[in-house]
Amino acid sequence: MAAEERLSDNAKRRVSYLLGRDPRLVDVATWGHDIVSERPETEAWHSITIPPGATGVDLDRDCPLGDCVTAKVRECVGIMRLSIRERPEIVDAFKMLVSLAADMHQPLLNGYPPSDGKEASVVVLAGDARPLFDLWEGDLIKRMGSEDAVLERVRRHLAAADTEAWKKGTYESWTWETHQVATGNVYPLVDSAAAQTVLRGRALSEAYDIVVDQLAKAAVRLALLLDDAWPEWKPK
Repeated sequence: MAAEERLSDNAKRRVSYLLGRDPRLVDVATWGHDIVSERPETEAWHSITIPPGATGVDLDRDCPLGDCVTAKVRECVGIMRLSIRERPEIVDAFKMLVSLAADMHQPLLNGYPPSDGKEASVVVLAGDARPLFDLWEGDLIKRMGSEDAVLERVRRHLAAADTEAWKKGTYESWTWETHQVATGNVYPLVDSAAAQTVLRGRALSEAYDIVVDQLAKAAVRLALLLDDAWPEWKPK
């Protein structure tokens, strides 16, 4: 929803061309996850794992089969830009890109391999215990209020942020940035010595701030990705 508010007129026209009248990005935002059961090969596309000790993203090491979120974002943009595939494939690439732009900013989809991370660690939020991964995959945002309330927080954050700086970099650097959020902010929330960690107070407030920041960056960058995929032709 935040990304849609930042679309260029050219991108809006292209989205309308693909989806029909009155299209909304939110209508296809979860499509990439919804199809995993029927297209299980796409499950790997939504994440990437980077080993401890790495100093950056190395796709030869972290994505040797080309089936991680970073590589698939590039592939989807390429399919949309070239427009040489059949229309259904272009539509699928667009819908997948909307999902992947968010996934590229979900910390635990860009974290350590499962054997090195804390995704299964038990975290208690408002009296309910759940794995750390589930917390960041959706439970945190559900605790932040209504969809409109979260959107308003994202809008306020966007208004105060240097969004032009967020547009710089590469797919790899954006992935690495999110990985650093996981390793520097998310994993440290878990008390490794305890059977479970209670998330509350300042730690919970900081977690909410991370959610808002990552959603805002995803919105800015998705709008940018669509402009990159559909450069506007201007007569010389």
